[in-house]
Amino acid sequence: MCSMKVLILEDNPFQLMVLHQMLNAFRIFDVLAAESVESARCSLAKCGGIDVAICDLHLEGLSGEALIRELAVKGDAQALIILSCAAPHVVESAIRTAREEGLEVLGYLPKPVTVNGLGRLLEVYNMRIEA
Repeated sequence: MCSMKVLILEDNPFQLMVLHQMLNAFRIFDVLAAESVESARCSLAKCGGIDVAICDLHLEGLSGEALIRELAVKGDAQALIILSCAAPHVVESAIRTAREEGLEVLGYLPKPVTVNGLGRLLEVYNMRIEA
């Protein structure tokens, strides 16, 4: 994998830790981890834009969709991976909204996330930037 900066938005501490470890296994070490939209906003304000955002759609408080819109409008992310256990029509709506806002959606991962699934989507991003 190429060097990339990734933001994880996941409100479950265990799942957040697992995702972070999966990214480290892919030799991605520039990782911003956030358990809330507000925390993600603060990290982005301090650290600047990112290559890939990995966002859970359903969180306590503000939804991941709020951050996805902000990432697109502000141009803070190059690409997006959506995490969710929501119904397919909810996920499809979020993907459509992100694309309409101009954000590249690499794909969707159902929970629990697998190493192979995450690796496949990161490889899509990697091939795109190498082209």
